[in-house]
Amino acid sequence: MKAARLIVIAGVSGSGKSTVGRGLAERLGLHFLEGDDFHGPANVAKMASGKPLQDSDRKSWIEALCHASNAHSGDVVVSCSALSRQVRDWIRSGSEKRVIFLLLQASEETLTQRLSERRDHFMPASLLASQLAAWEMGDDLLVLDAEGSPLQIIGQAELMLASSDLP
Repeated sequence: MKAARLIVIAGVSGSGKSTVGRGLAERLGLHFLEGDDFHGPANVAKMASGKPLQDSDRKSWIEALCHASNAHSGDVVVSCSALSRQVRDWIRSGSEKRVIFLLLQASEETLTQRLSERRDHFMPASLLASQLAAWEMGDDLLVLDAEGSPLQIIGQAELMLASSDLP
């Protein structure tokens, strides 16, 4: 029997984490957790005021997200920026599941456009530069081209997850 997976849809703000994560979970019949829902009030207020989070701010958020994902049996899809190796290590150590990181990668121009069109979100577009600066690539990431439509990206993710080469 295969171990349950925690499928983390990662990337900076505007990359499509929530849209792709929700769509992928729906297509695969899995539970979806919106990572933003697990930020504490202090983190939300900090970001809403235009101040970027540091990894030390993210620790309790990641713990809450892992706890919630562990409460579900079977595979779970979560949206989570997972910007740094440290945060990805926290997710791996806090999860009882096999963790797979799918990175949504798009150009800064595309990200900026998407953020300018987004409404009713606490994360201001002005924080994109800080997220891009904080981003750490790693060999623990499976990269998806996030320039296309959500359906195209979800299709890429589904194919990637079906690959027998996954760790």
